[in-house]
Amino acid sequence: MILSNGAMLFQIVFPYGMLLAYDHFMNKDGNPQTAIQILFMMIPLALSLSVGSMITIMLAEEKEKKNLKTLFLSGIHSVEYLISILFYPVVLALITIVSFPMIVKADLSGRWMEYGAIVASVAICVILLNLLVGALTDTQAKAQVNGVIPMMGIAFLPMFSMLSDAVSKVTHYTFMGNFVDFFTKTDFALTAQNFIVPGVWIVVLLVLNFFFLKPKAKN
Repeated sequence: MILSNGAMLFQIVFPYGMLLAYDHFMNKDGNPQTAIQILFMMIPLALSLSVGSMITIMLAEEKEKKNLKTLFLSGIHSVEYLISILFYPVVLALITIVSFPMIVKADLSGRWMEYGAIVASVAICVILLNLLVGALTDTQAKAQVNGVIPMMGIAFLPMFSMLSDAVSKVTHYTFMGNFVDFFTKTDFALTAQNFIVPGVWIVVLLVLNFFFLKPKAKN
């Protein structure tokens, strides 16, 4: 499905091309701090464009072609269907989380666990948010339009938070708060309390997906 869909393939490849371009032109001397700044800019874009948009488009495509209804009538359970549709996005998210720091040679010595936990929580929220957009969308065309706002918000909110105190305060009430703090505060230390806000987002998104996706899947 991915290789046969030009738009989806572009969304996957584009962030890697941008990452390589930034690394080549902005960090020719291999400065570790510059590498961290590149990650700060590119990881949200990769997760929103590649992982998130893929889910929205895949789900909308299944619904547009009436495949979803056929699958459920044939006895496929919702959990099995969700596992199948989320498999590639989850794998892609894991590849992104691991490969991006390696590509730019970012120094995350002693911070890999914090980095992995924070970016993984962001990825989970991105996946659930875009799954919700797909649940509320009937066609691929609508999915691409409806997915623009969350995609732009996730991709650029961290950068905008650096330019405005008001945006920064808003950011800390979103699942991107820990991400911003990790990359911008040298004294940042991850604690259980840091996961309260992302945890609330995950629970709310799970509940919303349960109510909006399941009825539409059966219709």
